Amino acid sequence: MTASSLLFGPRARLAVFLQLFSLIFMISPLQAASLNEVSTEQLKQVFPDADSFSGKSGEPPVYRAFKDDPGGGEPELIGYLFETPDLPPEEVGYSAPIEVLVGLDLQGSITGIEILYYRESYKSIRGDFLNTEGFPNQFADKTVGDGFRVGRDIDGVSRATITSWAVSRGVRNAARRVTRAYLADSEFVAEVNSDAIALRVLGEQSWEDMKASGLVAEMDYRYPDDNTVLKLDIAFMAHDGLGELLVGSDDYSRADREASNRVRNGNMLLVGIDGDASRPFRQERLAIEQGDLFINVPRSRFVYVGSAEAGKITDQVRFAGAIVMDTDVDLSQPFTVIYDASEENGSLQQSMSVEYQVPALPLALAQGTEIPAEYLPEPDDAMDFTEEGTFASLINNAPWLQVFALLVILALVMTSFLRKSAGLRWLTLACTLIYLGWIDGGFVSVSHITNGIKMGPGMFLQDLPLLLIIVFTVVTTLFWGRVFCSSLCPFGALQDFMTRLLPNSWQRKMPQAWHDKLIYLKYGILLFLLAMALTYSELSLFQYFEPFGTAFYFSQSAILWLILAAILVAAAIVPRFYCRYACPLGAALGLTALISPWRIKRVEQCQLCKVCEQACPTGAIRGHEIDFKECVRCDVCERKLIDQAGTCRHSVPELKERVKTWEPIAVG
Repeated sequence: MTASSLLFGPRARLAVFLQLFSLIFMISPLQAASLNEVSTEQLKQVFPDADSFSGKSGEPPVYRAFKDDPGGGEPELIGYLFETPDLPPEEVGYSAPIEVLVGLDLQGSITGIEILYYRESYKSIRGDFLNTEGFPNQFADKTVGDGFRVGRDIDGVSRATITSWAVSRGVRNAARRVTRAYLADSEFVAEVNSDAIALRVLGEQSWEDMKASGLVAEMDYRYPDDNTVLKLDIAFMAHDGLGELLVGSDDYSRADREASNRVRNGNMLLVGIDGDASRPFRQERLAIEQGDLFINVPRSRFVYVGSAEAGKITDQVRFAGAIVMDTDVDLSQPFTVIYDASEENGSLQQSMSVEYQVPALPLALAQGTEIPAEYLPEPDDAMDFTEEGTFASLINNAPWLQVFALLVILALVMTSFLRKSAGLRWLTLACTLIYLGWIDGGFVSVSHITNGIKMGPGMFLQDLPLLLIIVFTVVTTLFWGRVFCSSLCPFGALQDFMTRLLPNSWQRKMPQAWHDKLIYLKYGILLFLLAMALTYSELSLFQYFEPFGTAFYFSQSAILWLILAAILVAAAIVPRFYCRYACPLGAALGLTALISPWRIKRVEQCQLCKVCEQACPTGAIRGHEIDFKECVRCDVCERKLIDQAGTCRHSVPELKERVKTWEPIAVG
């Protein structure tokens, strides 16, 4: 029995499959077991003024915080602590609900929080980034009446927008429920009850009733050349409860998050778009006028709301957006909403407008003023929150310094690739390794594929640098092959520097029979990760197969460091070992490269010459043939042709003399 059959026979493949299958069920309990019972030390950290704590009890369940009496009397109750999973519904982060321990004093102020457990994709490689980046410290001294809006009240964690919002809204909602249950006499509960009065009244109104009351105003414009009509409905929704009432909790939350990301302050004015107009609605044609104040609505102050599938607006319009109003607008006074309906070529110069006065009840909600007492209260403060970015927010919230740095690197990649310059490529690799690897950490991962499956392509519209590198990777792969693997992958750069700097005597050639089989291992890993993403959406496994996260995010996991060490040792012996045999992202790009039209040029001499074949870092060359899915476009073989003026250092007549039996065939 040969070594190949031992390694790749049916029994061996079955054994590998069973080991991988067992690994899933080994990891899942370990992840679940990571959530331990809350310790006294954790309670003390969240509520530092307390001297002792009770066990968890009550409805909803809470820990009671006590202060010792210096005179030896009974301890004084000074607040409550609670775990957000005990107060469903839980807010969902990037992958799953995030569990938080929260302290609340008797005045309705947050004393502190601690993230207990979360399943974020990068937690395994970045460590406990939520608890270590100063994010929880911002919650101390916030009152339950605060908005807890990321971007306005709370600074989110970089590159973890969804996570930040889930924590903030989860803490807020749970704290409000505890306040209503245990601090019934607090000012916040009175405010919530007052809000509920107004929302009950408004909730009983239909869309037509809201038009009659003035909450919804409408304006129409008929284009004279084709008799089509643009209809706009305007409504004030500068309050969580009112916004959810008008457009549904999901769409309002999405718009509210988008608005918070763009501007620090401003009230939202709903704009419903309907009609059969032949011209598209253009948000930059909106304006608000009040007295001498005239404000054009920039793109940064207009957010997408939804397709009118929930709330009072359902089936009333085709889709909706919202203006984030300038704070200079006096809400207590009438203002005019204007839409310029003229053609882009200026053939029409007419506009439509409507004068709008915020009704008393919505205004009281927004400003927190007293609601008429004749209405009976019906508290209802349930929240739901999801995430969806837009193109406008992508641009308006872009970290332009990071974008500039990335554009410089992308330009270096393409310049070195097109010019086939070895010196420029090494400069590019250094920039990639240092900046994308250790400084920015914005490299592409197979997690972007698996999380894209879970969350949809909209996740890439929240981060302009990420979108740029994704688009660059896809486009270059479609046209030229795995350019990303050549110069834009920091772990590929690390392996190239290892090969360059370590002694050549360390290197060994993988037996060809082994190589031909092992190259398919990475495709198996890719299929495995995709299957897990589709089957177990909350299970994160990619970090066990992508060691560059460990290297560049400095993982706190000993297991991941052992995996990284093993791969680096292998890469010191076999150039680009990881790229050849284990990289699932490389496998995905390799499959895409199969349709690339612009491939590497081959000449007749390649049928006999072995120089490029021996120099290829991924073993993709066999004579004059290149396995293009395995080629990383490193330029080694192309530079050898360029150096020899597009031919080879061996002339065809010379080769014919030396190899009498050689009959050259056409190659390309």
